[in-house]
Amino acid sequence: MALAAATRLVSQSTNDIEGAARRLVASAPAHGIDLSLIWATLDQRRRVRQACLAVPGAGRTAMLFLSEPEPDGDGPAALEERVAVLDAACAHLGKEPSKRVHIGQALPDPSEPWFVAALEAAAFTKVGHLSYLRRPAGPVPKARKKFEFAEGITLTRVSDLAKSKIDGMLVEAMDRSYLDTLDCPELCGLRETKDILASHKDTGKLDTSTWWLVCKEGQPHGCGLFSAVPDAASCELVYLGLSPEIRGKGLGKHLLTLGIEELRRKHSSWPMTLAVDQRNEPALHLYRAFGFKSFGDRIAFVRPVHGLAR
Repeated sequence: MALAAATRLVSQSTNDIEGAARRLVASAPAHGIDLSLIWATLDQRRRVRQACLAVPGAGRTAMLFLSEPEPDGDGPAALEERVAVLDAACAHLGKEPSKRVHIGQALPDPSEPWFVAALEAAAFTKVGHLSYLRRPAGPVPKARKKFEFAEGITLTRVSDLAKSKIDGMLVEAMDRSYLDTLDCPELCGLRETKDILASHKDTGKLDTSTWWLVCKEGQPHGCGLFSAVPDAASCELVYLGLSPEIRGKGLGKHLLTLGIEELRRKHSSWPMTLAVDQRNEPALHLYRAFGFKSFGDRIAFVRPVHGLAR
């Protein structure tokens, strides 16, 4: 049955759907994909009609993947069936004794209205329209003058902090940076910050020497987190956020410069990528000034899986 479901989860436009499905099944263990976490609707001949795959990840989340329309198009019950498999996936994840998943999430392409419609009908919340940006390898233009910190502002590499204090200080910094954020504000309060930090740590290869903490009067007020992603031969700006009290002082530009130059020193030919909410115009302006250009976009949806039975 896993192979049958996989034939609906792979791209339906490929010339060899069955071959693609077999490759998905064969490679699943190596990628940490549990094919028992597939829910499907069947027709009278036991053929899979619609399917949903859940892939749990760091930070108590699970990414949900949904079957595309078949080459000859959807039947009249397709939307209802997609909602049913999404509901079944969320219900199962919410009942797991380990509670390893708190949030179901999906990132449909804007060109996938069938996916968006199913998520909306299944009570998922749209939390942002993300632009994915890439900057080719290369130096940052030299600043006209040396950056000077405002009084009371300090910058520390996270690797220089006592290990016992790192998580607490980063969580505090991130919490302050979420105030009046323009980056997916609908997410605020839906996830515990410690879970978000766990997701950040799981992005690429964790190296806290390329993470920086910004403090004001000794209190965490922001951070810039950058990671190398060897599997993609690229680097990623994982998170950059500042509290309202220290925004507008050039710190974002300074952190971005530090991150790009440090990762370029370690991986000279690798580009840097990031994702940003399209509503975050100040961040987009900053990234474009550094040479980042769009290479795709996705719509972000989430649904808590505990206490929201449908």
